[in-house]
Amino acid sequence: MRVSGALLLLLVIAMAVVVVLQSRDLGAKREAVAVIATQLREEGVAGTRFDRDRALEIILVLDGLAADPEAIGNHTDDLATIAETAAGWAAGAPSPSPELHAAVAIRKAAAELRSHAVQPSPRTLDTARRELDRARDALTTQAAGDGTLAPSGLVTEGVRDRLGNLEAAQKERALEIDEDSGQ
Repeated sequence: MRVSGALLLLLVIAMAVVVVLQSRDLGAKREAVAVIATQLREEGVAGTRFDRDRALEIILVLDGLAADPEAIGNHTDDLATIAETAAGWAAGAPSPSPELHAAVAIRKAAAELRSHAVQPSPRTLDTARRELDRARDALTTQAAGDGTLAPSGLVTEGVRDRLGNLEAAQKERALEIDEDSGQ
């Protein structure tokens, strides 16, 4: 009886050691992801302070353009300016954060609407609307003051947003080429 009790105690101690070691490994991985999120920044873009009120105004403007696709072609310069503003907000936002999430979503929405001006498609309008919903949701999370760092609250969300921001930058460069070539 004592031998089985000792074996059981030894098994519990071994399991505790495994759990402690795995939690340390998880902590190190989380720190590594946080470093990656911090380093994934767009080159040449200066960070600016996020302006929640301005972001809400921009969302309304973009909503209006998505509702009137015929007008989008007349506002490509405005969309480029909005994307530039959102890029500055993204560069200045911590990872993860509602500000970063909203800035990236606004930038992606502007790029999709600009893309619609070059090559009209219902898909670009739907994608723009989804991104605007994501931006609104992020700002609602921030306004709630519930301490949530990002929509999912995970460091990996910051990495996803940083990658999305870089993707939007690349799309903007491609759009500039398309707009210049008249396609």
